[in-house]
Amino acid sequence: MRILVGLPEIGSRGGSVACEPPFVKELRRLVPYVEEQLYTYAESQVGITTRVLRVVRTVRHFRRRLRTGNFDVVHLNTSFDTKALLRDCFTVPFLRSRGAKVFLKFHGSDGSLLETKDPLLALMRRWLFSRADGIGVLSLEERANFVRAGFSEEKIFVVSNVVDGNKLVRDPNFAGRRSLPQGVPLLLFSGRFIPEKGVCDVIHACHVLRERGREFMLVCLGDGPARREAESEVTRLNLQNYVRFVGHISEEEANVFYANGSALVFPTYHYEGFPMTIFNAAAAGLPIITTRIRAAADYLQEPENCLWVAPRRPHILADKIIDLLENAELQRTMSDNNKILAARFSPTTVTIEYLKVYEQLLNRRNSSTPDQAANNEGMLAGEPLEVT
Repeated sequence: MRILVGLPEIGSRGGSVACEPPFVKELRRLVPYVEEQLYTYAESQVGITTRVLRVVRTVRHFRRRLRTGNFDVVHLNTSFDTKALLRDCFTVPFLRSRGAKVFLKFHGSDGSLLETKDPLLALMRRWLFSRADGIGVLSLEERANFVRAGFSEEKIFVVSNVVDGNKLVRDPNFAGRRSLPQGVPLLLFSGRFIPEKGVCDVIHACHVLRERGREFMLVCLGDGPARREAESEVTRLNLQNYVRFVGHISEEEANVFYANGSALVFPTYHYEGFPMTIFNAAAAGLPIITTRIRAAADYLQEPENCLWVAPRRPHILADKIIDLLENAELQRTMSDNNKILAARFSPTTVTIEYLKVYEQLLNRRNSSTPDQAANNEGMLAGEPLEVT
């Protein structure tokens, strides 16, 4: 099996940057041939002309490799939103014309795009799905959304991300090394600073905690357009001594905070599929307070792994934080259970699941010509999946 993978550009942010490199590394170990090409770009302030030109260049690179590489599967990391839809509608038909099966992995999906009344967007949506051989979504909720919108169940697969578990241990001198107050609970928020991630909800919950006389320190990891508003709220609520903004840091640095924190507080209502913040925190054994959304709802249970909270409810969020911090046994149980949960998303386990999906695509006759289907079956017979 020969696989061409479209990866995000170095410098990109988001879950795909964290989970795709270890997936590709394991994919290289398990199958005869894997090649990478750039498919998505880091955020930058460029004009529409530059954006169009780089998409065209990307298509040309893929076409060139497909023409000479005899690939069986093209795996593209993308998302289901308006900008990605425009790009994918242009790209996918060119890739499909070379005979390889095209698999789109959506790192999040905007459910409103499935319900849009805009005739052009609806046409583009149908066009894209008719030309993709398989769609990977990261939660049962997303799959149900696509099926309810009328798309074939056969094409839609629930997949997961690799969670590259770490073996970090708590550092008794961590607070001192980071100039944080000693002996107080360390609450963490981590993610892109957009309103839908709930960063301001966490800050307002911290205001409630302070009013109730609770000791704590909130550390916010990440950056984004909502950071200025978040910092303004901290000043307005006089929380400067209780909240620290670290900015964007590497996954490795974030894992150190996860391993030494008291709880992840992440009341997101964004349309992401598999929030890597939650699952990386779980891998480090961090207790979690979050919303019952998408992959979190699929894999986490209360109180074994987390405490659930409704979005945009800072006072209730404050209550949940207090409940967790006052229950040391619950914290220990969550920590142990979350490490066990994260082990389910090891590189080998997740990669084998994807290879099974690829084999299903290659065995389908209904989206291939008879000759192509016969060639696919011969290829599979000649190159059985061998896991070493």
